[in-house]
Amino acid sequence: MKLDKSPETIRTMFNMIAEKYDFMNNIISFGTQRFIKYKCIENLDIQPHSNILDLCTGTGDLAKIIKKLYPLSTITGIDLSEKMIHIAKDKVRGVKFFQGDATELPFSDKTFDIVTMGFGLRNIQNPEKAIEQIYRVLKPNGLFLHLDFGEKNFLNKIFDKTVPILAKIFSKNTYAYSYLIKSKKAFLTPDDLINDFEKKGFVLQKRKEYLFKVISCQIMKKN
Repeated sequence: MKLDKSPETIRTMFNMIAEKYDFMNNIISFGTQRFIKYKCIENLDIQPHSNILDLCTGTGDLAKIIKKLYPLSTITGIDLSEKMIHIAKDKVRGVKFFQGDATELPFSDKTFDIVTMGFGLRNIQNPEKAIEQIYRVLKPNGLFLHLDFGEKNFLNKIFDKTVPILAKIFSKNTYAYSYLIKSKKAFLTPDDLINDFEKKGFVLQKRKEYLFKVISCQIMKKN
């Protein structure tokens, strides 16, 4: 299944849905998405004064949760969409947000203690390069949290049928949510993702599943 994931196409698409992004995420997740993100961050056991990078930050949900739970941490959020970044800056205080590309990170090697990415790797044209960049900017023994859709089971198929209906009712941009389903179907399974991460030098620390494995979180450690 061929999808256009060029940076400009992805940036334009997310700019178009930025205004209703948080609202639609709550609708299509039936109000569960923030709780799941919260539980994932809890599993990181972040130490005080940690330096954290949130890639594909969107409107800053993960960054906001981290700042609330660990106020002494230093957090940087990056996203391709300038409209998403604008919303994140208004929504979250004490976090540095800027527009950027996850495959071309402007940071020195071994800068961050933790890198997080929620529902973003699936939208990157060159995910292998993004993983290499994450590994590069992490400190030795640093952690990478990846959160996205999980097993392609029966409930996942129900989600695929439900989202287009909800998009028609609540969103003016049905293309973006059609893309969501297509990209989810084409995305790697958690097992395959972990295998890819390990090929890049990571070691699995934790794996958590949510909503009967519809959502999966992998926490990888840099060797």
